[in-house]
Amino acid sequence: MFDVISIGSATLDVFIKSSDLKLLKTDEVFTGEAIIAPYGAKCEVEKLVITSGGGGTNTAVGFARLGVKAAVLARCGWDFAGRMIRKELKKEKADDSLLIQIEGDQTDYSTILIGPDGGRSILVYRGGTKLEKSVIDFSKLKTRWFYISSLEGNLDLLNELVAFAKKNKIKVAINPGRREIGKRQELLPILEKVDVLIVNREEAAKLVDEEFFDLKLFKKAALVSQGIVVVTKGAEGVYLFDSKDNLLVSDGFKVEMVDATGAGDGFGCGFVAGLVKGWKLEDALKLGISNGAAAVTEIGAKTGLLYERNFHNWLEKSLKMAWKK
Repeated sequence: MFDVISIGSATLDVFIKSSDLKLLKTDEVFTGEAIIAPYGAKCEVEKLVITSGGGGTNTAVGFARLGVKAAVLARCGWDFAGRMIRKELKKEKADDSLLIQIEGDQTDYSTILIGPDGGRSILVYRGGTKLEKSVIDFSKLKTRWFYISSLEGNLDLLNELVAFAKKNKIKVAINPGRREIGKRQELLPILEKVDVLIVNREEAAKLVDEEFFDLKLFKKAALVSQGIVVVTKGAEGVYLFDSKDNLLVSDGFKVEMVDATGAGDGFGCGFVAGLVKGWKLEDALKLGISNGAAAVTEIGAKTGLLYERNFHNWLEKSLKMAWKK
C-alpha cells in the first residue's frame, strides 16, 4: 500500500543555460517575448543538467524526499532515456514498480532553454508514450492518494482514474495540464469530484471562462470542485479555498529564481505531502510554498526539491498567512 501514486508523464529533460541566450520582446510570438540565440554562431553553454522530468516523476521524487511512500505511474520506452528515468527513480527511492516501459516506445524528451531572468522556453518531443488505460493494471493501484498531473489531454483516462479512486476510497489531488484545461466543458464535471484541485491563476481564469485574475474570479474558481481548491500566484503567494469555501490567503517566499521549471510540481507534492501526513491546512500549505520556492533556486525540476531532513528550516521561516471572511 502506497501513500501516494503520482500519475503523469515521464520525460528526459536537458537544461541549457548560456550567456548567449537573450530575451527579445517581439510580436512574432504569441507570448510577446522570446529567448533568442545568435544565428549561425557557436554558443558556449555554462550550465548543462540532464535529468528525468515530467509531472509524474517530478512529484513522485518530491513525495519520496519528504518521507512519503510514493510510486510513479507513467510510461516511457526501453531506450536510453527510459533506462535513465528508472535508474534515477531508484536512486531517489521513489517506487518504480508501476512505471510502464514498452519495447519500441520512444521516451518523451524536452530541451529547456533558461533565460537570463530564470524564465524558460521548453522544446518538447512527444515520443508516443502517452499514458493509456489499456496499459495500466488497475489492480496494482493500492494507495491512499492519487496525485494526477497532466495526462496530455486524455480525459477518458482521467475520468477512469477518478471513478476508480472514488470506488476504492482513494483521495484525489489533481494539477491538470494545458491540454486538459483546453477541454474545459468535459473537464469540469470530473473536477467536481476531486479532493484537491491545484491550478495557477491563468489556469483558474480559463476554467471559469474569465480573463482577469481578481479575487472575484478566485471565488468563482472555488466552486469548480467540492474539495479544496488552490490557486497559485507564483512568488506573490496562494489562495486556498477549503471544502466549505473558506478562504486562506498566503504570501510567497521571495527567493532568487534560477530556473522556474518544476515550481508547480514542487508546490503540489509539498502541499499534498502535508495532507498525507495529517497536518493542518496552514502547515501543509506552507510546506507546499516552501517546496515550490526551493525548486526554483536550482536548475532542473527536481534538483532543489526539499528533503524531510531539511524542510523544517523552511517551515520555521516567517510567512504571512491568514483566513479571510
